[in-house]
Amino acid sequence: MIDSKHLQLILAIHQCGSLSKASQKLNLTQSALSHQLKNLEESLGVALFHRVGNQLFFTEAGKEFKDKGAKIAKELNALEQRIQEIKESQLKRYIHGYSETEAQRLSNQANSIAEYLHFDSVWQPGSTILEVGCGVGAQTVIIADKNPDCKIVSIDISKKSIAQAQQKVQEAGMTNVEFRLQDVNELIKGKKEIYDHVFICFVLEHISEPQQVLQNLKSIIKPGGTITVIEGDHGSTFFYPENDFARKVIDAQVKLQQGKGGNANIGREVYPLLSKAGFQEIVVSPRQIYVDGTRPALVDGFIKNTFTAMMQGMSETVLKEGLVSKSDYDLGIEGLLRTAEADGVFSYTFFKGIGVNL
Repeated sequence: MIDSKHLQLILAIHQCGSLSKASQKLNLTQSALSHQLKNLEESLGVALFHRVGNQLFFTEAGKEFKDKGAKIAKELNALEQRIQEIKESQLKRYIHGYSETEAQRLSNQANSIAEYLHFDSVWQPGSTILEVGCGVGAQTVIIADKNPDCKIVSIDISKKSIAQAQQKVQEAGMTNVEFRLQDVNELIKGKKEIYDHVFICFVLEHISEPQQVLQNLKSIIKPGGTITVIEGDHGSTFFYPENDFARKVIDAQVKLQQGKGGNANIGREVYPLLSKAGFQEIVVSPRQIYVDGTRPALVDGFIKNTFTAMMQGMSETVLKEGLVSKSDYDLGIEGLLRTAEADGVFSYTFFKGIGVNL
């Protein structure tokens, strides 16, 4: 019967001393405020105020409501502040940042390896798909295009990223995607929506408790429904010519992500994570991105504009935290770019896991 707006209503009347001033404080018309107060009293079945002319005086029930309500409102404010702190902390876990350069890198990555990761990202027409952590929509436009007869609900905790994702989808002329600013951990609270499939790509690597997230997601998947998890693994990287400084740069990125509660080598854990979360009929397939001089599109799209760009994007942070020296970092980037030359070789493996909720 009572919600936060009722608490704000009564406390505003108490603080302002009149309905007219309280309505101004709450940005309501006086008639709207009076209507809300009337509905509240009718719902409670007791008067909260004695009305004497234009003045309001608290009844015994009104005083109790005011006193207890003030305490509750204070706790709610503290809770909202704490939730905001948690959200900001989660945003900071994304070590690559939210710059325009990073948005472009994500698009380059998605486009350059789409055929490797998504040739089988196709679901039953009419399905409702939840995409967790859509970011700037780099993967969204790919799966939406491949599944025009499915409804896709894409969520993320970054308002800026959601706006960029919406723009991408609109420019592509797609109408089967709905975006929501939402934390994955909030999905299981209150009334749950149930999905035919959950798609989560390059998200678990940034989360401190990936197994718990997968268990939570399992609870909102229909019986017989499925989940797709895609993650990379920096430990799978090999290249020619070999370069110790390039290895140092990659290791620095792994340590940086680990320090923020993530795991840049999580690809190898996709199977055990899905299994421990309770999924059945799990199939994990490695998607190796192998690049040499015969694949010029991947030389630019993956070596230069995806992997090396990722390492360059976190230079300020790794240098600030002393994970690698400036001279070693520069030599490492040089070593990675060397693999993009005519005789160079570069390889990286992503892992795609699919599990069933039985």
